Amino acid sequence: MFELGFSELLLTGIVALVVLGPERLPKVARTAGMWLGKVRRFASGMKDELERQIEAADLQEAKEGFESAVRGVKDSLPDIQDVRMPAWERLPPQRTPADFGIDEAAAGQGGAAYDRTAPVHLFTLRRRAMNRRRSLRPRPHARPKLRVRRAGRLKP
Repeated sequence: MFELGFSELLLTGIVALVVLGPERLPKVARTAGMWLGKVRRFASGMKDELERQIEAADLQEAKEGFESAVRGVKDSLPDIQDVRMPAWERLPPQRTPADFGIDEAAAGQGGAAYDRTAPVHLFTLRRRAMNRRRSLRPRPHARPKLRVRRAGRLKP
C-alpha cells in the first residue's frame, strides 16, 4: 500500500494542526483512527472469507477425487457389490475331528480319541477367573509407624 515514513507523517501532522486547529485535531484524529480500523477489519474479513472459499474448493476437489476412486473400486468388483448374504451363511464350513487326523474309533489302537462329552476344564477355568478377580482388587497396605524422639528416648 502506501509507504509513509516519519518525515511524511510529521509534515501531515503539522498541516493538520494548522488547518484544523488544536481544538478539532484530537476529534478528527480519533475519527480517522476509527475509520482506519474499520477498513482494516473489513479487509481482513474479506481475506479470511477468500481463504475459506479456496479451502472449501480444495476440499470439494479432494472429495470428488475420493468418490471417483471409490466408484472405480466398486465398478471393478461388481460381484461383491451385489452379494447380500446373512452372516451365518458367510461362515466357513464346519470342521470335524477327522479333518485334524483324529479318529474316534482309533482310541483303542493307540490313536488320539476325541471325546465330545468331556468337560473343558471348567474347574481350572473357574479358578483362573477367580484368581484374576483377586489380583484386580486393591490390596490393603499397612501404614508405617513413625517413631518420634523426645527428650532422649524413643516413643512409638
